Amino acid sequence: MNPLPRLRPLEILRLPQSDGGETFLLRDPEGYAEDELVMSEAALFVAAHGDGEHTLEQLGQNFALRYGRPMDVDQARAVFDRLESAFMIESPAFLEERERARQAFLDAAIRPAAHAGRSYPADVAMARQAVDGFFREAGSIEEPGERPQGRLAGIVAPHIDLRVGGAATALAYRLLGEATSVTTVIVLGTAHGCARPAWIVTDKPYETPLGTVPVDVDAYRQLARAAKTDPEDVYFHRKEHSIEFQTVFLAALREQGRNVNLVPVLCGSRRTSSEPLSDDPFLAELRRLLEERGNTAIAIAAADLAHVGPRFGDPDALTPIQLQLLEKKDRATLEFVRHGDARAFMEGVLEAGDPRRICGLAPIFGLLAALGGADGKVLRYEQAIDDTGTVSYASVGLWKA
Repeated sequence: MNPLPRLRPLEILRLPQSDGGETFLLRDPEGYAEDELVMSEAALFVAAHGDGEHTLEQLGQNFALRYGRPMDVDQARAVFDRLESAFMIESPAFLEERERARQAFLDAAIRPAAHAGRSYPADVAMARQAVDGFFREAGSIEEPGERPQGRLAGIVAPHIDLRVGGAATALAYRLLGEATSVTTVIVLGTAHGCARPAWIVTDKPYETPLGTVPVDVDAYRQLARAAKTDPEDVYFHRKEHSIEFQTVFLAALREQGRNVNLVPVLCGSRRTSSEPLSDDPFLAELRRLLEERGNTAIAIAAADLAHVGPRFGDPDALTPIQLQLLEKKDRATLEFVRHGDARAFMEGVLEAGDPRRICGLAPIFGLLAALGGADGKVLRYEQAIDDTGTVSYASVGLWKA
């Protein structure tokens, strides 16, 4: 009997139900599958046998052992049909769609606004109203304490959904609004779908409802030579939200008359700090560019912090005491950020295997390593909490003498 078809790498989130049960959300971190699928635990058990090795007969045996009843073969086949139609199976149809989608994006002159109409308004007037509201709210939420002296050199800005963290993100961009000499912004964003180290640079301008943010071509070329971006990896930019949410605020600044240009850099997963920083050509080149351009360029890490709770694989939601402990741990991590210490930041996060799942690990590490030291202030720390999990995030400003 032939093996079952192989699943593509997917992101699977638990969705606890009010009756004590749970379902699972399947989505494509690479962005080829437009739709997300919700499955029962039994359906996910069936799907998990799609590894290119198990046969339908073996699946049936394992199903009977787990659930104490025979598997409905037609229902099992329907699970795989559903996965295949959603391009979540490594099928000939998916391979054809992947090639079509990649080529279409590579040929496109700009990077379209993928999340407009969902995470923020697509209508121009409504988007402008939303961003203006974020900036107004940001004016009253900065945490106490003096900002360091010197020139603004870097920012950590959240990449959480703007409907949740719009004001905290705007708070970071208030700093950029005050740094009127800055014309080039290198945005380091989390590439949620890239599970390996990579610096993914593109020269595609980013479209937003408030206008298209152009790329600083000279800065792009300088960084692209060192990044050695795999052309196929550029596709990660197509639906990734981490940089897109930043460009909404950059476009708003351009509407106000600021000549700010962009270099978009997605950062693949990084899970070690053992290699010397000097061995990373991209970080060395980014540091050189920032030093050469002085107060006309900054780098921004588009980064969130912890992802904990049932949605992310933990058994239970955090209690109020656990949420306080999470904040304590997050703020200890932010102390390393505030002092511009890249290695201490990385080692502190990975010390216990990254149980908080810091999804801004690579962008923040890259920012701190490129700056080579800075003095900072945590502008705002927040937690987005619901029954399925908690995401924490912060805005941080970094200055150099």
